[in-house]
Amino acid sequence: MYCSADKDIYELITNTGRHGYEKRMRKRTIKIEPEQNYAPSEVAAILNVSYDAASRLMQRMKGVVDLGTPTRRYKRGKRKLRISGKNLLAFLRGKTKDQGLPSVMP
Repeated sequence: MYCSADKDIYELITNTGRHGYEKRMRKRTIKIEPEQNYAPSEVAAILNVSYDAASRLMQRMKGVVDLGTPTRRYKRGKRKLRISGKNLLAFLRGKTKDQGLPSVMP
């Protein structure tokens, strides 16, 4: 059995392959670059949601590009969503709540 330096023997024995893969993907940190395009998996890691939730959110975001194939006879279309970092930052800014003082009605 091969044992790498970053994993101990217990982790290799108890690891069942892709168990916990989605959780590990959501836990990774991604820096948002305005000129880079992001896939739903990267958006899921940024927003800490599942891949399916990220793709549903991306369908409603402004500036999302669908590079997938259209629906044809006897074949379903596939989606390949991408969003630029600039549009993703704008989406996040629109979702943040104001941290200022609450407005008082006179």
